[in-house]
Amino acid sequence: MFGRKKGLDRARGVLDDAGSGARKALSSKKPNKVDSVTAAALLLGFANWVSVSLFNFDLVQAVAKKKSVPGRAAYGFLGLSALYASIRGTRGVK
Repeated sequence: MFGRKKGLDRARGVLDDAGSGARKALSSKKPNKVDSVTAAALLLGFANWVSVSLFNFDLVQAVAKKKSVPGRAAYGFLGLSALYASIRGTRGVK
């Protein structure tokens, strides 16, 4: 029981060392235009899901009409943006 704290402290030290390298690798990569567009799309998607969860109001549906091609394209773009951000974010961690 008493030795467990020492093991946790050691694990935190290893994680902190690994995290600092990952932080340096990510901070050295400058965002490009695709990253900026992706960030904007993710913020719009975030706002949409907050409005759905709090007010039961779908912004995409209100702008692009129900079950329309532009609405489906908007949701597809948001999904691809999230996928790109996930892949881009994990590249620096490896």
